[in-house]
Amino acid sequence: MTVAIRYQTRNGNTKAFAEQISTVAGVPAESVETPVTETDLLFFGGGTYFMKPDSSASAFMKGLDASKVKKIALFTTSGGPEMVSDKALTKIANQKGIEIVGHFHQVMGGKGMKLLGSHGGKLKPEQIELVKQFAKEMLTK
Repeated sequence: MTVAIRYQTRNGNTKAFAEQISTVAGVPAESVETPVTETDLLFFGGGTYFMKPDSSASAFMKGLDASKVKKIALFTTSGGPEMVSDKALTKIANQKGIEIVGHFHQVMGGKGMKLLGSHGGKLKPEQIELVKQFAKEMLTK
């Protein structure tokens, strides 16, 4: 099975989760600027900003070719309990005919949002364990 990992981040939190997935999957975590050629499973993550996914995350999903991406495992972060990015990105995947096989969401409570720059990306041990478990489960689907 081929696996790819792509993420969108502003503050470093989603990138930190992508890097943990990378340690489990054995493939590099790359930003949305890196195109996906062909993969059986795409781990894709992004943040929630003002109740919606970042425009680059939505654009990335809209640009995916359903003949080259068989399944997607979504991982998202937010400052609050809303999982609107998961829903919005799932809707795009469904419209393209790409199956979403799992969702992982973490509330970061604004972690990383600083007045003078971004300082996120520091995960708690329990968050690391949760995302690694998610990756292991997705790799069996």
